[in-house]
Amino acid sequence: MSRKIVCRLFVVVAALAVVFTDQSALALSRSEIRIPDLPGYTTLKCDFHLHTVFSDGNVWPTIRVEEAWADGLDVIAITDHVEYRPHKDDINVSLNRPHEIAASLANELGIILLRGAEITRSMPPGHFNAIVLEDCDKLNVAEWRDALQNAAEQKAFITWNHPGWLQPNIIPIWYDEHTEIFNKGYMMGIEIVNDHEYYPLAFTWAIEKNITILGCSDSHSPLMFDFDNSPANRRPMTLVFAKEKSAPAVKEALLAGRTAVYAYGKLYGKEEYLRSIFTQTVEIVNPEISITGKGRGFVRLVNHSDIPFQLSADGQADQFTVPGNLTIGAGETVMLPITNKGMLQGKNPLRIPFKVDNLLTAPEAPLSVEFNIVVDFINK
Repeated sequence: MSRKIVCRLFVVVAALAVVFTDQSALALSRSEIRIPDLPGYTTLKCDFHLHTVFSDGNVWPTIRVEEAWADGLDVIAITDHVEYRPHKDDINVSLNRPHEIAASLANELGIILLRGAEITRSMPPGHFNAIVLEDCDKLNVAEWRDALQNAAEQKAFITWNHPGWLQPNIIPIWYDEHTEIFNKGYMMGIEIVNDHEYYPLAFTWAIEKNITILGCSDSHSPLMFDFDNSPANRRPMTLVFAKEKSAPAVKEALLAGRTAVYAYGKLYGKEEYLRSIFTQTVEIVNPEISITGKGRGFVRLVNHSDIPFQLSADGQADQFTVPGNLTIGAGETVMLPITNKGMLQGKNPLRIPFKVDNLLTAPEAPLSVEFNIVVDFINK
């Protein structure tokens, strides 16, 4: 069966669902994602790039809301293409219609639904999402510069999508057009993760130019076709550190750059945010231990989040040894063995440095952490 026929079948099924019920009923339970709030902020799990049958997606708008609720998300944006609408023979209405259809269910389930659209142009400049819009139809103009200006005039948050799109080895290229967009203040965010693609160079640009980072699924088919809720294959998401759970607070946090990206077991973001997440998540159960002779003692570490942490020793001390690598799985308690080399006596404060290899503050820059404990070395 051809892809075109399959897509048309999805449209028909979606239309029938609307005929027989005003809301879908697929999601029966919600899987909460345990990620701590930061001091003074609420951590919101978000996906700002989703498609429906109103452009080139294969699901009805309410399905996107149900998927988000089931996956433990707090905020989504439906961002159907402005210029590319292959189902227009079946569905040809206002670009605002997907939001209008999904809004009631989103409100019922406690999901913040942001009005959005994807400006879809060839590269350069490529595709841009505008979210927190007032009217998506105003982006449907001939010139891409006018589309971006119309989004900016609505005070929308504008993001450069999948910057490696159409580039060799999916490595992004910054064209003159992007300099123009950036200088006008239109490039407020950039996707460093889109679907299963990660763009280290885009992460570097975001740091250098103070652009907000995002990670998005860019889902077109039913989400279960591409992702599940395992840490290794959960949908990419943007963590937004907002002052409260509300649409205005989400927008304020995006404009302020208070985000991190969680994708495929890795967390990307500013050091202050990643460090806060780690320190609030990993607990040292027994910060004081004793070791007899050249024996071993064990420090118990608990991970209270759903983010697994992969650690590597940041050098070895002369007086004791620790494992070179340590994984603290989501929700797990692990033992960190410490072996005395026989050089220490009595109670000693120890600083045990590690790199958290899957928490990146920049490409190739894992977060540095340390465990501070007290060890009573007992010599026979």
